[in-house]
Amino acid sequence: MFKTTTAATFALAIALPGAVLAEMDANGDGAVTMSEFQDAYPDAEAGTFSALDTDADGALSEAEIAAAVDAGILPDTAS
Repeated sequence: MFKTTTAATFALAIALPGAVLAEMDANGDGAVTMSEFQDAYPDAEAGTFSALDTDADGALSEAEIAAAVDAGILPDTAS
């Protein structure tokens, strides 16, 4: 039972950043632009997007979103 529960929990933890990305990614291109981020999080502080965009390419990837969810910066679902 423990192995099943642990595996399910792990699978959910992996899926959450992808779900967050899917909720924010309005055009479905696999990345979240600043505009899409602002639409999802209108109350976010001005520098939040830039801080999350660790490769400074102007878009948030699934890996960057996963890091933000893991750090508690973003909730596991967009608002």
